[in-house]
Amino acid sequence: MKGSIKDVIENDYCIGCGICAFHNKSSFTIQLDKFGMLKANMSTNEISNEELIEISALCPFSDYIQNEDSISEKIFTDVKTKDPYLGKYIQNYVGYVEEGDYREKGSSGGMGKWLINQLFVNEEIDYAIQVVNQKVKGELYTYQVFTKDDNILEGAKSAYYPISLEETLTFIINNEGRYVVTTVPCFSKALRNYAEKHPILKERIKYTIGIICGHLKSTGFAESFAWQLGVEPKNLKGIEFRDKIPGRKANEKGVFAEDTYGNKTKVVSSRDLLGGNWGHNMFKYKACDYCDDIVGETTDVSIGDAWLKDLMDDDKGNNVVVVRNRRIGKIIAKGISDGKLNLKAVSPEVINMSQAGGIRHRREGLAYRLKQKSNKGLWAPEKRVDKNLKVSRSREKIYKVREDVRDASHEIFFEAKRRNDLIFFKKNILKEIKKFEPSNSSKIIHKIKSTIIKLIK
Repeated sequence: MKGSIKDVIENDYCIGCGICAFHNKSSFTIQLDKFGMLKANMSTNEISNEELIEISALCPFSDYIQNEDSISEKIFTDVKTKDPYLGKYIQNYVGYVEEGDYREKGSSGGMGKWLINQLFVNEEIDYAIQVVNQKVKGELYTYQVFTKDDNILEGAKSAYYPISLEETLTFIINNEGRYVVTTVPCFSKALRNYAEKHPILKERIKYTIGIICGHLKSTGFAESFAWQLGVEPKNLKGIEFRDKIPGRKANEKGVFAEDTYGNKTKVVSSRDLLGGNWGHNMFKYKACDYCDDIVGETTDVSIGDAWLKDLMDDDKGNNVVVVRNRRIGKIIAKGISDGKLNLKAVSPEVINMSQAGGIRHRREGLAYRLKQKSNKGLWAPEKRVDKNLKVSRSREKIYKVREDVRDASHEIFFEAKRRNDLIFFKKNILKEIKKFEPSNSSKIIHKIKSTIIKLIK
């Protein structure tokens, strides 16, 4: 039974997708842990080996689930072109939505919400499920169901926050119709596998739109940003991670927070906040360091940020798009011919270039992490990466520090909240960050201090 969902939970590789809890409510629950990460809890009730195997085959980080290659071969049978980092594809694009204010109100180029709207316009779906800002249950973000009469643009631009599919699956089972679901790669993997075993889900989920994902964050990420902006965690009502800042580069994501009294902070570039450097790995799920799907290979279309040098100066943002579903491909092609989309067809290499950091971390970096686990005799999820891939000493150090910062950020922020002391968090996490770039640590500290001073004024 090695590599079962039991190993996933006990070794902290759970991503909190909620499939297990939906499938077997008597044995599994999804709850926030003390660090603010949604995780599965397995009851002490006896579960037979047969039941454990069955539920393990649904868990995206167990060794019993089909991998992305196997899933893609079954779903996209007519797609022959394949890239080692993108998976199967029909066509790849870079650009943005010309029509309406999708680009202005969406993440980057606005492609995700435009596509959902087109599926409604063409009467291909009855429901769309996407993440929204949530201020009712105490969670900042959650999945919400939209119909053709709803405003798709109300969906969140980006949600760096823990969410689960459990309630979403309950709605789909209880409400007949055709659905499109936006997902991160591991959630799509779980959904695709579950749909193979659940005829109703397979029939009703017509499309999945993949969000190219760097990694998932704990609630601490949102709380730490808000705290640095002047809103204490206990007073945080909402946060925006992807406001657009006129005149600033596309990758300088505008962040502002709202407190329980309705007051909103200034908009500040995420680069000016501790945690804003994605490569530092702060507030990251451990599971994300053991994911080898960079763009969402099992989704009908993958949409992400075009982190390309030639497009970075465009403050409105651009998308990269990887199409695997022929119907989606036709909708996009028509949008281009009608002048609604300003998209340019590009090679896989261009898309890969836009995601170069993620590729290196999930190939070379993952090989390093897998080898370390193997050398210590510890279990890690089986991945499509050769753990014997040669990694330089300098890169090994970076990957090791990233893991240290990942774990330290959870612990330090937890203690900072207990003490109600933001300075404690800053001082101690900066010591960890210094391990990355000691020569630049003083610059980082100065930049953070300067930003805080400006906010106070």
